[in-house]
Amino acid sequence: MTRNILFAVFVLIIASGIGLYAYYPDLQSVSTDQQPPATVEVVRTSLQTRVTETGTIQPSKTIEIKSQFSGEVAQLFVSTGKPVKKGELLAIIRQESSQARQVAQLRAAIQEERLNVNAAQREWGRSQSLFTKGFIAQQTLETAELDYRQSLVRLELAERQLLLALGGNKELFQRYQEGSAQSTRPEEFQVRSPTDGTVLEILVNAGEIITSGTATFGGGTILMNLADLSHMIVKANINEVTIPRVLVDQKVDIHLDALPGQSFQGTVTEIATQGVKTENIVSYEVTIAIDTPHKVLKPMLTANIDIVTKQLEDVLTIPLEALRVENGDDVVDVLIGESPQIRKVRVALRTETQAVITRGLQEDDQVIIPSF
Repeated sequence: MTRNILFAVFVLIIASGIGLYAYYPDLQSVSTDQQPPATVEVVRTSLQTRVTETGTIQPSKTIEIKSQFSGEVAQLFVSTGKPVKKGELLAIIRQESSQARQVAQLRAAIQEERLNVNAAQREWGRSQSLFTKGFIAQQTLETAELDYRQSLVRLELAERQLLLALGGNKELFQRYQEGSAQSTRPEEFQVRSPTDGTVLEILVNAGEIITSGTATFGGGTILMNLADLSHMIVKANINEVTIPRVLVDQKVDIHLDALPGQSFQGTVTEIATQGVKTENIVSYEVTIAIDTPHKVLKPMLTANIDIVTKQLEDVLTIPLEALRVENGDDVVDVLIGESPQIRKVRVALRTETQAVITRGLQEDDQVIIPSF
């Protein structure tokens, strides 16, 4: 009975094998011939190493326009996007009443000090005449001279205070000195463009009260921003790992998301010395000047940059996937005839896809590409 059961099991196994053999045709014949391995030929070529990053298009020079005087924006003469020339009238600021009162008080103080200077000068001259005739002592003459010189100092101080109140505007100060400025109504001050450029944005409206840009260091109301759009740059933050490869004067390929298919050329002009840490990642700001002006370039456009960090000529290269590490050495499999041979190589440089080989391979060698 046991023998019959074993025989039945044996027959069942044989039948299952035959069925599997019939269901999978690939198993019907097993070729003993192996496919030759995939290889790549070692070639001499030119190679560029690059640092790739994303940056932003910006004007090379942006100027914040402020008023030297506090007061009311009486009138604006420009609009956003308008080109302006150096010296062109941008706005008129009407002097605020408190500053007008301060200027009037300072002008009165100057007039008073001038009278004091004239009186002290006459007294000193009279004392000199009396001293010559022997009617007064030397000390009296010296006191008269001291009073005169002190009156000059007080006059100079009063004039400096007026100049400061006028925001350092020497032209307006001279007008007050000459008595041509109107003291019965608030003065109106002209704000003119310091350079050629384009109005990027206007940050105030007519009738708005502003503060003087000279009242406090770095303070004051910004009236508008001007920019030189004829010279654009790219600002990009480069990771600390790759920043050592970036140098001033390196060439840059620039591509814009807004203008697919177009490319622009640039040059690295500045690399920040101080890095910035954001979310535990340190980066350094790099400035890239765009070589040729283009009207299509607008501020804040996203720029994809490729900084050419090194240009190699006539070097042996292989794909990175052909390399592997064995006992701490870089090795490749070279096909000699029909047999692979392990060969140790020296890698001088790696890019994202290629390795530059300086020892261990020759031109036209067939390097095996591993099959994964």
